[in-house]
Amino acid sequence: MTPQLKTRLSCYLKLILEVFFPSHCISCQNIIRRNSLFCHDCFIKLQFITEPKCKICSYPFEIEIPDMSSLCGKCLIKKPSFDKLVTIFSYNHIIRKAITSLKYHDQTFLSKKLAILLKEKAKNEIDNCDIIAAIPLHLNRLRKRKFNQASIIAKNLSKNKFIPDLIWRVKDTTPQVSLRKKQRKSNLKRAFLVNKKYRTFLKNKKILLIDDVITTGATIENCARELKRRDVKEVVVLTIAKTIFD
Repeated sequence: MTPQLKTRLSCYLKLILEVFFPSHCISCQNIIRRNSLFCHDCFIKLQFITEPKCKICSYPFEIEIPDMSSLCGKCLIKKPSFDKLVTIFSYNHIIRKAITSLKYHDQTFLSKKLAILLKEKAKNEIDNCDIIAAIPLHLNRLRKRKFNQASIIAKNLSKNKFIPDLIWRVKDTTPQVSLRKKQRKSNLKRAFLVNKKYRTFLKNKKILLIDDVITTGATIENCARELKRRDVKEVVVLTIAKTIFD
């Protein structure tokens, strides 16, 4: 078979796939071009988090102020236990549709597409970390949902670096979305533990911690604090979206 014929057959195959197995926007499910993730209408409504922003928690600044520390007021008052948060979007109704479809409607195929976005955003963090872990679900909630969305996203980032049982959720807490900000902090105290079989292995390691959405940051703060107790050198949090409070 000549190279020209191979190229032609490949093009025909792509056309057939487009017709019989079209790609869909991960937000609205409209048909889109193959290998795309969002349709045009949804894409222009996405709110990307870009510079200038806090160098720790990625809170976006309206303007860049020279000769400042590049930290938001919250991180200036008290630095979090994690060293850096990398996120793609400000949480809005467009990205919410994609994440809720994954979490609550069993559309697990979206995990691969969301992982593609994270790989594009955080290639250096993924390449340079020692271990990838996910924010865990308590066993009771895992039984109801059947899967942990953060875990399947993390696995798609790197099967070799991902440790699915690195952190355990030992406290079956009230869902964070139903609580006020102050209640969320106390709700998660002592909720997470590092698995005993990995504790001596974590010293001086760089951990990449995966979650889908960051709201108040209470969950990642408690997980990062537990990891730092085990002499982890650095904790970088990687997430699809972050809620921005005015």
